[in-house]
Order: sequence, then C-alpha cells, then structure tokens
Amino acid sequence: MVQMDSDYAENLVREKKAFSLKVFDQLGYTNYSFTFAHWFFGRFLGLISLFAFLSYWIQADALIGANGISPWTEDLYKIENLTEQDPSLSKFSLRPTLLWLSIPGGHTTLFVIGSLSSLALTLGWVPLASAIFSYVTYLSLMVVGEPFLSFQWDILLVESLLLSLPFLPMVRFHRLGSKVYFSHWSRILVIALLAKLMFESGIVKFTSFAVDGTNTWRELTALEYHYWTQPLPHGLSRWIHSLPSWFDSLSLYFMYLIELALPLCFFLPGNARRVALIGQVVLQVAILLSGNYGFFNLLTLCLCIPLVDDQVIPSAINNRFSKSTTGTTASKSAFRTPVLFLLFSVFLTTSYGHILNDLRGNKAREEFLEVPQWIQLLKAKARVLRCFNSYGLFRVMTTSRPEIIIEGSMNGESWQTYEFKWKPGDPYRPTAFAGPHMPRLDWQMWFEGLNFENYVQNDFTSFLYFRFLQISANGGDQNDFANLQKVLGEQEFFALSNSPSHIQQQVLQNYNQLLGAFLGRSQWFGNFLEALFLQNENVLSLLAEYPEFPKGPNQLRITLRHYKFSKVGGSFWKTSEIPKASLLIKKW
Repeated sequence: MVQMDSDYAENLVREKKAFSLKVFDQLGYTNYSFTFAHWFFGRFLGLISLFAFLSYWIQADALIGANGISPWTEDLYKIENLTEQDPSLSKFSLRPTLLWLSIPGGHTTLFVIGSLSSLALTLGWVPLASAIFSYVTYLSLMVVGEPFLSFQWDILLVESLLLSLPFLPMVRFHRLGSKVYFSHWSRILVIALLAKLMFESGIVKFTSFAVDGTNTWRELTALEYHYWTQPLPHGLSRWIHSLPSWFDSLSLYFMYLIELALPLCFFLPGNARRVALIGQVVLQVAILLSGNYGFFNLLTLCLCIPLVDDQVIPSAINNRFSKSTTGTTASKSAFRTPVLFLLFSVFLTTSYGHILNDLRGNKAREEFLEVPQWIQLLKAKARVLRCFNSYGLFRVMTTSRPEIIIEGSMNGESWQTYEFKWKPGDPYRPTAFAGPHMPRLDWQMWFEGLNFENYVQNDFTSFLYFRFLQISANGGDQNDFANLQKVLGEQEFFALSNSPSHIQQQVLQNYNQLLGAFLGRSQWFGNFLEALFLQNENVLSLLAEYPEFPKGPNQLRITLRHYKFSKVGGSFWKTSEIPKASLLIKKW
C-alpha cells in the first residue's frame, strides 16, 4: 500500500513536470535558448545604472547638497519632525534612505558605492550583490532628491534592478557557449515589466483628457505639438517636426501598435516575439533621436534583451565572447524561488490595480473599474520599495511651450540673461543632444513654465504665486507664509479684514490650497532664485551663461514667453509674449 502511494506520488510529480514542459514549449522556451540574453542583460543594466549615478552625481551638490537648491538634510529634518508629531508614521517608510544612518560623507559616499556597484555589475563581478547595492543606493538618493528625481525613468530603474534579482547569477555570469540553467519565470518577470510599461503608456493616451476635454492622442494631432513642446528637444527634433503631416499620423498608428498590441506578443513563440522585439527597438531608437530623455530609452532597450533568443545572435558574436569550454553554469540558489514568487505575486497584483486606474482615466468613474481595497493596501505597503509603479509618459499632450526667462540687474535698467545649458532660451541658440545625461534642473524648468502659465490665468493665483516667489527668493520659509499680512501686503490684508465673513472664509480656503500647491511644486524654484541672488557657485555651474555680479544681482526679472520652432533659417525658435506673465523681484 505504501509502495502504491509512493508510485502515485512519483507519477503525479512527473505529470506536473510534463505539463510544465508543455507550457514552456508552447511559449517557445524549450525550442529556443536565451543564454546570450542571460549573459548580456545584467551587464547592460549595470552600464545604464552607472550612467544614471554619474549623471546625477555631477549635479548633486547643486541640487541636493548642503548649499544646493533643495538640501537633503532639510528634507530629512522635516520628515523627522513630522514623525515626532505623529508616532504612527515611520521615517524609513516615508524616506527609505541610508542617509538616516549618518553615513560619513553623506550623499557623496552613496554615489561612490552606487557607481562602484554598477561598474561591478557591468563587468560581471558578483552580479547579484552588485545589483542589490545599486538598487539600495539609488533608492536612497532618489527619495531625498525630489523634485529633481521624480521622473518615470528613475522609478523604472529601481524597479528594474529589484525585479531583475532572480534573473542574475550569484557569483559570475556564464561564458557564452556554455550551458546555463536559470528559471524562465525570472526572465518572464523582466519581460512583464516591459509589457506593463508599454501597455500603460498606450492606455493613458486614450483615457486622459486635457482640462478643456480635448484629447490630441485620439484626434491624431499629438505629434503636431510634441516635437517642439517636449521638455528638451534638440536639433533633430526640429527637422522631424518639419516632415509632412502624413508622417505624424503614420507614426502615431505605429506607436499604438507597438504599445498596445505587440506587448501581448512578448509572451508568444518565436517569430511573434521577434516581431514585437523589432518594433520595440525601432520605437525606442525613434524616441531617442527625437528628443532628450536621459537614460530612459536605453533602459527600455535593456528590458528588451530577455526577448532575444540565441538563434538570432550572429555566430561571430558568440565566437568572439565564448570560450572553448562547454561546461555548465548553474544559476540556482535556495532563496530564488520564494523571492521570485513574492516579486511576481506583488507585481501582478499591483499591475492589475494600475491598469484599472489607467482604464478609468481622469474623466470616467465607472464602478466596475474601481480598484479593490486590498490591492490599494498592498500598493501602499509596497510603496516603501518605490517599485511596482504606474507608468505613462505624456498622458496629456501640451499644446504650447511657455519658457521662463530669468534676467539679473544691479540698477533695474541694464539686464543680463541667465542661459541654461539644455532648455530653450536664446532664440538663435539651438538646443543640444544630451545623450544618457539627465539635466534635471532644465527639466524642472519646463514643468515650472507650465505651472507659471497656469497660475497667470487667474488674477488671484497670479498674485499669490508672485508673492510666494518674492518671499522664498529672499530666504523665506513656511513660517513666513503663515503670516497672512506679510504675504498679502498691508493694503490687501486691510481689504480682506473688512470683507464679509463668508468672503474671508473663501479667500482663506483658497489661500491654503494654493499655498500647499506652491510648496509642493514650486518651492524649489523659489530656492533657485535665492541661489541666484546669493551668487551660489554650485548652482551657477549648472547654467551655460550667467552674469557675474560681485555680490549677486539686486533685482531679478522673471518673464514667461511662448516658444515655437521657427521656419526662419537664422532663428531656431520664434517667441511671443504671454500677457501679465512678468515679475520683478528685489533683494530685501
């Protein structure tokens, strides 16, 4: 009887293995090998991480250093005060960073560790540990770098590093030409991240609407604006914009196919998967050629590597990197299976919640698209990792390009312009190609221009925004904004005090809402203007040209102008004034 039970159990195991093999066979995993992808993926991911660390490092002192625009020490101090007021909050949950540990050298030490870890991953030295150190250090720097590190490629990088851990070997990469065993599910997890990135990017284009209810993506007019309204265009962007309108429409259809249909082919056998791979590569190269997006396109291409089977790799490449050995390399350890299962479970659950939200968009509110509460709770718990994120660039296409122009003066008569390295300024100076470098100040100036344009649409918001910048540019903090008389001015405060109570209540309510928006979105800009007043050398190093005042300017003039590609040969941009979008700030 015992023997029969034993035989039954063995037969059951064999049947399960046979079923599993049939599934993988249908997916093309037994007919195709992926040893090259396993060898190359981690190295390329390490190289991109290295680019990210170095690009951030050369800007860090000016952005988040002690004398930077938004010092990380001040951010942690605010979080610490917040957790003291509310003991239920955890400072590590709000800011999961090693900087809480008072590391000698502060953020510089983390940059050194992160860069060396990424270099080790690129070279194939202890890949698993290298990826873990890269993830932890970049996460530590990212959470204290807001708003300069709140871009989708930053969160995509930390998620890629975390989800790739089961796919990476513990000690070293195998040699090409050798046999390697790894869980195909670890490869599928990386592919699933790519599929989510693309699918969400496609969905939001149809479900997100502008304030006026329009949707340029649905109307097939988005690319009429994109090339010149994107944050940091370059010289080739202007040429692409000049192509016929039929090219824009064809490009949109091609993009929808790649983002919405082809991701399903990532999980299909042979040729279907290869077609999806080719489409993805073409799309990312096209985006790379049309604008400056830092390392985003390279990172997306890296996520495509697990789609590459060995049969499409030229033999010359295999012969170049392979050795004479045909030995076997194992990529197994006791912790991989439970870790892979946990990551896969959380990834699929949170992705389901994100896609439901994307389908709802910013207009529809269908009940059947409501995210279950337990998924929302899981997303909140997983947020400490800053992974399992939602994606979708350019949900709503901007149809104008407001650019902030900053000038300094000592006497209010002679003005000199502060020119940025990458963002448009001088209409006769073409913008440059930044490559994998991510110029974060220039990117934030694009967002602030959109905020500026939005604020000047209303007299009250425009008035408060200008006062907010005046106070913050002169070193003011949140305590100064609590003094309503100081913010509004004596005349305005007197008028408010003599107004009916319901008017006062409405004004105060609007004031508090706007103040929260200013502090959340534009505090950094006020700090940046303060740095210009103080002639902060760290901050000035991020600029292309700036006036050299001995003790800083006495006045700053902030104006907003519309920019658009010029068809005139001598001028790269044509500009026009935006009414009521001008502010004069004096040093107190």
